[in-house]
Amino acid sequence: MKAEKLNLKKEKSLFNKIYADLKSYHPPKVLAFLFFVIPIFIALSRAIYLDNDFWFLVNNGKYIVQHGFPTVDPFVIHQNFSLVVQQWLTDVIYYYIHLIFDGWGIILFTMIQFILILYLGYRLCLLVSENRVHLSVFLTFIIGFLLSLIFVRSRPQMFDFIIFLAEFYCLELYIRRQNKRYLYLLPILSLLLINLHASSFFLLFLFMFPYLIDSFRFQFLCFESGNYDKKPLFLVLIIMFLVGFINPYGISAINYIFTSYGNHYINDLVMEMFSPTFNTLPGITIYVTIFLVFFAYIANRKEKIKIRYFCLLLGTTVLALTSIKGFSFFIIASFFPLADYLKKNFRVYSDQFYYSRIFKIKYVFIVIIFVFALGSYAFYQQVDFYATDVSKITQYLENEIKGDRTKLKIYTNYNNGGFLEYKGFKVYLDARAEVFLKANNHKKDIIKEFYLLQHGELDIEQFLRLYDFDYLVVSKEDYLYRHYFKTNKNKNYQKVYTEKTEFDTTYLYQRS
Repeated sequence: MKAEKLNLKKEKSLFNKIYADLKSYHPPKVLAFLFFVIPIFIALSRAIYLDNDFWFLVNNGKYIVQHGFPTVDPFVIHQNFSLVVQQWLTDVIYYYIHLIFDGWGIILFTMIQFILILYLGYRLCLLVSENRVHLSVFLTFIIGFLLSLIFVRSRPQMFDFIIFLAEFYCLELYIRRQNKRYLYLLPILSLLLINLHASSFFLLFLFMFPYLIDSFRFQFLCFESGNYDKKPLFLVLIIMFLVGFINPYGISAINYIFTSYGNHYINDLVMEMFSPTFNTLPGITIYVTIFLVFFAYIANRKEKIKIRYFCLLLGTTVLALTSIKGFSFFIIASFFPLADYLKKNFRVYSDQFYYSRIFKIKYVFIVIIFVFALGSYAFYQQVDFYATDVSKITQYLENEIKGDRTKLKIYTNYNNGGFLEYKGFKVYLDARAEVFLKANNHKKDIIKEFYLLQHGELDIEQFLRLYDFDYLVVSKEDYLYRHYFKTNKNKNYQKVYTEKTEFDTTYLYQRS
């Protein structure tokens, strides 16, 4: 018994020593920034492969530049489908970058966006923590690390993260500096978001509501309000909403989120809309991250929690538990408040280091090695930017079809349609899931039809007769292949090409 107590004391003293050493460890600021190498490297390893959604984004951008804003979908076999290109400005930006610099330009642009996210995250944490540099570096590192694992892709969401961090930064500056001029940027952010990614528009206001609540004076239990001037906030909120109407699609873009999300069939089809579970790595990451954030609050329960931060934590926790995509907003909105809550555990940074010429040379040398390593990694990958699960099938179709390819009707699943559209073919379905909802296209619920098809609840023969496809592009996991073409010989279609990739096998069937 005495031996156990002695061992327990030793373990406790060892823990206290490690904690004291970590607390007293304050490297120079420039060395602390080297921690950002890790998330940047992870982000590059993911961004180097163009996202599956990229193809319909750049295709939309090309169409807008050449023909103007479409109101009827020009890329599908379905007739007169109403269309709102809710991320039109992102599409145009991607189109021009891809046109001029090809795939490497998109990768570089994505990495610049990510570095800007890290910079804004760091500045926000530094402001909230009142110049606790090392705490700010640590929290920004976590933000960057978690985003780099899942969310750093060539998608409009990268603009979302930048805009939301800028929004928080402006609001925190307004509160801490008591100067209204910091709110002037918010309507500009509203204008950018409605055109860059309209489906995220209302999140600007959801993230602002905690600051409105916090502006009222009250205090209870461990919570306290900020009690700052609320009139400028309400005024800028109204201006932000009105600015949202400055977009090519008007009220339709503003309402887009209400007609596009919460659909059962989309939630079952789109991976980022899946609820996190403990049997997947992203699900485990989400639950562990949420637990650690709440544990940080519980472990420092003697500190007062600002109402705005508590509301952000609860709201984004609900989003994270609802979908994998919602976890990205938890990362953006729930870590920087810890800079305020944990700041007393860290000392204010004072530049007490003298940087000799040798030190500066070493630091520059490290940065050069890092840049060289990133460049070597990217070069070593020998990336084929046009390598998809259907790139060879698409090339086969381009070689076979000499006439007007837009007159063909091609069956594709959710993942493969975008690349074929990019190559000028019209398809049954692509990854713009919300476009295929009747609430948006005002014609037919293609998403529901595809769901029923993939779950064996649709008559396949009737489905094929209805659309009379010229070609069918089916993966080995497609219900059409597994339960029809694999076991039945349809006289109307014959297999003409097979494409095998690292992740999938896809078959091309041609109408006889």
